[in-house]
Amino acid sequence: MTDSHQTAVSDDVSIPANATLYAAVEFILTWHLPWQTGVKARITATEPISGGCIHTAERIDTTVGTFFLKSNDGAFLPNFKAEAQGLTLLAKSGTLRTPHVVKAVGTEEYSFLLMEYIERSDDDERTPTFWEDFGRNVAALHHRNNKAFGLVNDNFIGALPQQNHYHKEWREFFIEERLEPMIRRALDTGQLGENAGKRFERLFPLLDDYFSDEPPALLHGDLWSGNYLADEHGNAVLVDPAVYYGHREAEIAFMHLFGGFDARLFDAYNEVFPLFPDWQDRIATYNLYPLLVHVNLFGRSYWSGVEATLRKFGV
Repeated sequence: MTDSHQTAVSDDVSIPANATLYAAVEFILTWHLPWQTGVKARITATEPISGGCIHTAERIDTTVGTFFLKSNDGAFLPNFKAEAQGLTLLAKSGTLRTPHVVKAVGTEEYSFLLMEYIERSDDDERTPTFWEDFGRNVAALHHRNNKAFGLVNDNFIGALPQQNHYHKEWREFFIEERLEPMIRRALDTGQLGENAGKRFERLFPLLDDYFSDEPPALLHGDLWSGNYLADEHGNAVLVDPAVYYGHREAEIAFMHLFGGFDARLFDAYNEVFPLFPDWQDRIATYNLYPLLVHVNLFGRSYWSGVEATLRKFGV
């Protein structure tokens, strides 16, 4: 039973009942920082940060440091908890920097993810070997392997649920955990018609023996140009992950979808962790998934890329 003066907010955190969002942040900073011992934390300034399309983002200056706050209504706590888990998993890989997570917290009225604030460098302040180091570190991330494709928990890509049930074979995972859920959603919402679903049914048998044989690799899962930044030292930082253990070619393909990554990154990656010679032939197939995500999020303007790939397979 919860104390009448407390509001349960997650598995291991309770905040004072009727606390405002900022009061809850101060409570977490007072009692849930490793270097804090109950000395009252106080917010001294807040600054909105642009760029997010789902959550409110703010820089929070406090008496115990500067932090990054993402907030939304209470229904988004699962999203924030999944993001916290993903950032923590990436951090444990010891490869690329990610923001340190303080807590993911929520009530019926609001939820938030509180984490380290990282000062950004401008493009001209990046290290001279920014892209090469980035590529080698992505390769190191992809060397973190698992016994099966998937993840212990489901998570989100953007605002959409992303299911991660384990599979031994990549083809099965790609079809059952990536393509089929997005196709069903698009059919249910009317973004796609019945004929589109039938075309995918004809595609799936053509993917037998199609993918290169690779072990499950730890992936960021949503690695486009908006989900990395350069920190105060000019080095790459990963944010907003949708992590799972997948085929590393899927990550490389996604990084090509919208651009924003220098060729030096891919050259350095390939030097330390060579891809199969024909990997580029499969880029469009892997990108069926992020394109279907975008169809569901933003509409049929993203269908043309899907259409081109389906036609390539003759379905």
